[in-house]
Amino acid sequence: MSNQAPVTRRLANGAELRAQQQPWAQQAGVCLRVAAGSHDEPPAYPGLAHFLEHLLFLGSRNYPVDQGLMAFVQRHGGLVNASTQARHTDFVCELPAELLQPALTRLLDMLCQPLLDIDAQLREREVLHAEYQARSQDVNCRIDHALGQALAVDHRCSDFLAGDRNTLLVESEAFQQALRAYHQRHYQAGHMCLSLVGPQAPEQLLDIAEALLGPLPGAQIEDSRPVADLLPLRASRLSLQHDRPAVHLGFAAQVDACQLQAPLELLLDTLHDPASGGLLAGLRERQLCRQLQVRELYRHQGQCLLRFDFPGATTEQGPALRAAVQSWAAQLQGHEHWPQRLQGHQQAVALRLLGLSSLALAQHLQAPEQENDTTLRSLAALLGQLAQGDGLIELQCSQRTQSEWPATGLALPLQALPAQAPLPFEHEWQLCCDELLLDERGSVSAVLPLAELRHYPGQPEGGPAALYWRGAFVGSGDMTAIEAALLARSADLRWRGERLGIASQLSVHVSGWTLALRGAAALLPTFSTQLLPLLLAPVNEPVEFTSQGMLLRVLLQRLPQLCELPATSNLQGLSVGLGERQQARLAELCTAVEPLAGLPPASGTWRGVDWHEVSQPGADAALLLFCPLPDATAPTEAAWRVLGQLLQGRFYQRLRGELQLGYALFAGFRQVLGSRGLLFALQSPVCDAAGIFAHVRAFLDEQRSLLEGLDDATLSGALDALQAALSPARSNQARAEQLWHLYLAGLPELHPQQVLQALQALSTSDLLRTHEQLLLARDWRVLASGAPAPV
Repeated sequence: MSNQAPVTRRLANGAELRAQQQPWAQQAGVCLRVAAGSHDEPPAYPGLAHFLEHLLFLGSRNYPVDQGLMAFVQRHGGLVNASTQARHTDFVCELPAELLQPALTRLLDMLCQPLLDIDAQLREREVLHAEYQARSQDVNCRIDHALGQALAVDHRCSDFLAGDRNTLLVESEAFQQALRAYHQRHYQAGHMCLSLVGPQAPEQLLDIAEALLGPLPGAQIEDSRPVADLLPLRASRLSLQHDRPAVHLGFAAQVDACQLQAPLELLLDTLHDPASGGLLAGLRERQLCRQLQVRELYRHQGQCLLRFDFPGATTEQGPALRAAVQSWAAQLQGHEHWPQRLQGHQQAVALRLLGLSSLALAQHLQAPEQENDTTLRSLAALLGQLAQGDGLIELQCSQRTQSEWPATGLALPLQALPAQAPLPFEHEWQLCCDELLLDERGSVSAVLPLAELRHYPGQPEGGPAALYWRGAFVGSGDMTAIEAALLARSADLRWRGERLGIASQLSVHVSGWTLALRGAAALLPTFSTQLLPLLLAPVNEPVEFTSQGMLLRVLLQRLPQLCELPATSNLQGLSVGLGERQQARLAELCTAVEPLAGLPPASGTWRGVDWHEVSQPGADAALLLFCPLPDATAPTEAAWRVLGQLLQGRFYQRLRGELQLGYALFAGFRQVLGSRGLLFALQSPVCDAAGIFAHVRAFLDEQRSLLEGLDDATLSGALDALQAALSPARSNQARAEQLWHLYLAGLPELHPQQVLQALQALSTSDLLRTHEQLLLARDWRVLASGAPAPV
């Protein structure tokens, strides 16, 4: 079982195409990268590149908004997104493989022939202003921006390039000229790289792409501007006024290399390794931190900027952390085992690639391959600079009042600190090259208790296997804190698993926990028998828990706590794609195995609107509304699924496009533990939780007139999209997810086929009755950042 190697093709107009076949995929993944980003925009208009990325979705010459890429992909149950980085902009989508050609047609039309309507620009500027407000308050954004202030003068990494009302001067003719000039200069075939992944043969994918990209003009203006230097640093030590004391390190490097992706991936893989003798193990021995998190903030040609986080460290430990990092780099710079470490890293990457979705794999294909010798030479140069320390930045976060730093785009309470002489740090560092999880018969930490198991065979071309578990935890208290404790105690093992392509997803709720594992079949039994005892052991350790990330994501993580499953005292497991050898191995590691018994269907409690408030810091408000099905019959689910399919695009258009309530929102049919229903979500900077609920309720009330006027083509399109979603899955992972959700919901395996049959008989009158059912609000469950409106 393996992905075939990618195939590339360079077109006469300069566009580059990359394609790879994923035989088990039902979706095609698309990533089109334009080689221009925020560092390429005019300095007079910060945020222009990101603004243009948004505008491209708002209508093009041949496709108005309601027929464009986003509407087309969403109608067919797919995903679409875009992101603007420092030196490139990506446009991505994932949708049924047979719809690749019309999706690409819309994508290229919106990129090359956008309308850039002024009224649309004025509306979209408000959306970006809301994003700017959220990012300016985001903890991680402020820390990233503070690290950028230490870099050499004139490097754009020191600028906060998020546009707002003050920089996106839509009414100005000079701004309009700059916007169109940026588009004409960069959005052309010679600056585009398109990567495709799907079940089709690579040559077929490339032919589809060439037929559409090939005719585009190939004129290209070369950018001769030199890249500004990152070094020398303006300051090596900084102090940022911040609510939570912490210490971070930045590392800016410049090496003689055109590509740093491969050496940086190897460096980060080694830095994060919790094995004995490594940097993280040494920091723990000295009680300097609990974890080590390193991520890339910037990379272009031979330049990079990394950020080191040390959870649990204090500002007083900053010099010791800096000395430890330098000591580690100095000892390992010329280590003889780097070729072995690289070989193990490449093996791990190959395993990870097997488990990627078609979209994630398409994004991965944007990175070119690199020779081993080049990778090791560049790594040695990076380690040399890290050991020398000239590019190291120490950032202290404390509550001490600081004066305002003159930064572009965002004011920071920041000041430079005097430089300090380096501290000595004596330690014997090692470079670990072994991975015990690759040994199928390797040792395990404990024998599993009684398990109820059900195994399903894998598809001939089904890709990686999947293994789902359900169990009980021993402990009491807040579910989110318990989940944080279980994640903390299993962090090292999960990192080792993720390194080898084992994706693990843990969810804790009132009746226990559920765990999804996906990866190579040979690895899942041993990994399970190391991870599960950590989840079954009593939870009594103190955990410092703080909600981090986008507010809407924080609420989504808590959503399963609103739905209940029957309690269980045994382990319950379900697998797809484990061979007889792995099934036998798993049985050996359990004290006993019994067949997996079915669960009863989830039942509604008919309690009206059940509102749960989760207090969160920040100016934004967010709300999740989950409306469970009134019963578990196939005709009811069919009608609710169609209603969700029709509402998702309208919800986006109404609440984001017309009302401009927020920039993060979605709607559609979802399953939460054992409950199926419709989920509506919105994060807003302009109204509170009660206001969001009122807008969602008003939106739902408005839909009756639209349903009454539903035309046959729209209904047929929704039914076609659901046919694909409910059809038998081709991949082991998708099949396992479908079977596990059926098990948790207490539904028979034939239920999807019964829903498909019910779809054929569905009428507009059925949808109107379903809409009336929904509005009764007999069992609405709300998770929100604020309180409901007073009654």
